[in-house]
Amino acid sequence: MQTQKCALVLEGGGMRGAFTAGIIDYFLRNGIYFEHVIGVSAGANNGANYTSRQRLRNKKLFTELVEDERYMGVKNLIKEGNYFGMDFLFHQLPHEILPFDYNSFRNSNTNLKVAATECESGEVKFFSPQYFDQLSKVDKVFKASSSLPLVSKPVEIDNKLYLDGGIRDSIPVKEAVNDGYQKVVVILTREKGYRKTPVKAKFLLDLFLHEYPNLVDDLKTRHEVYNETLDYILKKEKNNDFFVFRPKSIEINRFSKDAEQLEDIYVSASKMAEARSEELNKWLKEIKE
Repeated sequence: MQTQKCALVLEGGGMRGAFTAGIIDYFLRNGIYFEHVIGVSAGANNGANYTSRQRLRNKKLFTELVEDERYMGVKNLIKEGNYFGMDFLFHQLPHEILPFDYNSFRNSNTNLKVAATECESGEVKFFSPQYFDQLSKVDKVFKASSSLPLVSKPVEIDNKLYLDGGIRDSIPVKEAVNDGYQKVVVILTREKGYRKTPVKAKFLLDLFLHEYPNLVDDLKTRHEVYNETLDYILKKEKNNDFFVFRPKSIEINRFSKDAEQLEDIYVSASKMAEARSEELNKWLKEIKE
């Protein structure tokens, strides 16, 4: 079922993306395809496998491969300047270990937009990697969107440096609305009632990112933008414009390597999607009418 007039927005959150993976795989298992998807960081990677229709690939990425020492850790930070193993995640995995279907991705009926933050201006840029001719540039877009400040090196795309898309716009629902979609399915990775607090170690931002003052300003005010977006989503949800999936509770942080716990989160998300399937189908049907 290809859903017209409705977009799908996927929040990031590192390994909390296991929740998103469970919802996504339910969609793929039941043939629920959105024509327009916007993803940030881990949400972008979930969105890529949704767009290429590779069911269970997200599950393997978030629950089965996480214990590989190349995935994340201090060794990676020392060796290549990235806590997450970027070469492992964005080269070895998609090209050798767990192949990503680039042809299906490019020919998909779903259009994917990926958010990354440009370091110098602090502005968010939305890339449509399906339309890049070079595979290396496609990989760079997903790498940039997932490159967390302070624990990742910026990624160069077209002579500009980028970091994580969630710095400026963690949940880009307004971008979906600006793209012409009044109805949006949103998958969050934080429970209802969650509020982001100000960054504590502001001196580290000034120390290590001093050459990017606009980016530092974004990081210092990120909690305000994030919480305003949550309020906007809640209002739209009450008006029946947004259909929102969010975990009931989520105990892990973005760097979790607990495969068993991540598996539990994935399974709980899949069960939630199943439990809300009738509600979702009714909501989608109303859009068509």
